[in-house]
Amino acid sequence: MRPQEPGYNFVVSAWYRVTLSDEEVIARKHMELQQGFETVFLANRWPNDAAMFSSVDTLAHHFYFSPAAVRMAKGLLKHYAAAECTPPSASDLVLLVGTPSWKQALFPADF
Repeated sequence: MRPQEPGYNFVVSAWYRVTLSDEEVIARKHMELQQGFETVFLANRWPNDAAMFSSVDTLAHHFYFSPAAVRMAKGLLKHYAAAECTPPSASDLVLLVGTPSWKQALFPADF
């Protein structure tokens, strides 16, 4: 049994965020991240509560992952140095990978 690496004991009920630099975005790392998550998402049969988002803040390059997305994509998120974060507001998000019912599944209080 391998010991857990510090900082990567993912809390599966928490939201996580990947932040990329301008240079990483220019190098298209955000597209690699999105494609990697889409592959995991499709392999897990499109769960309603798993989704990847970008922030509407165009000055920062933040990508958010719902708790179900974290459970599915731990390896990918570790590779991109994801960090636990407070749950974002639905109005601050742009869906990148997910189902049409993401708001109802992830933000039921908004309905």
